[in-house]
Amino acid sequence: MLLQLLFAASAEQPCVLRMAAETDFPPHLIQRDDQWGGLSVELLQRLASEVNCQVSFINSPWLRSLQQSESGDLDVLSHLSVSPQRKNHFAFIGPHHIEAIYLIGDPTVLPALDNLQQLTQDKDLGAIASLHGAYYGEEFSRLSQHPVLARQLVSISSIQDKLALLRAGRVNAILEDLSVLHYWQQHSYPMAEKYQPLLLVYESPVYFGLSKAALSAQQIQQLADAWQKLYQSGELAKIYHKYHLDPARLIPQTVTD
Repeated sequence: MLLQLLFAASAEQPCVLRMAAETDFPPHLIQRDDQWGGLSVELLQRLASEVNCQVSFINSPWLRSLQQSESGDLDVLSHLSVSPQRKNHFAFIGPHHIEAIYLIGDPTVLPALDNLQQLTQDKDLGAIASLHGAYYGEEFSRLSQHPVLARQLVSISSIQDKLALLRAGRVNAILEDLSVLHYWQQHSYPMAEKYQPLLLVYESPVYFGLSKAALSAQQIQQLADAWQKLYQSGELAKIYHKYHLDPARLIPQTVTD
């Protein structure tokens, strides 16, 4: 009853959680015509339904989405990593995914790698596509300032562009979450079977980020409680299993300050 009261909506103004979604990020965000699906979409929709809300998807690039969430023009972001600066603007519920960013490419034509430092020394992959505005961990951020690695990096605006450039041979490797590579391979994307994870770059839990400017502390807490309830009941596991992912490593928590 309390959940419904906090998110109570009249017929004139229904409860809607505004989530940023710009481009395909399978299996997490999948666009078909004008409809959105995928793991993150289904998880958030199930969470919203628990508090008698719906989800509206707003097309917005990643960096703009961060700004809109900070100002209260968006309610929710997915795949948000925790940082001290972001805690000022977001509460985090989840994690909903353990992101494992790998260098991905064709191992038959690229040199073997043992660690990231080699990319600043004796290993040159030629061209590595990274997503503009993405975070790949402190070590990679530091090493990417080194001239040898910096000249290999190519900033790309979408996941689809990264894959297209890799298939066309315009880049030799990409930085991507392992779950995305597995989705490509499971769904027979052209040439996907030839690409393999070469080196783990960064692994971290990612969360649904709830805008503190858009949602009250009480609403945030009720969403966090609803997530915990759905996790414990097995409702979330059913959604993960649809996408051949194991939620066992996900321990519900809320980060608010």
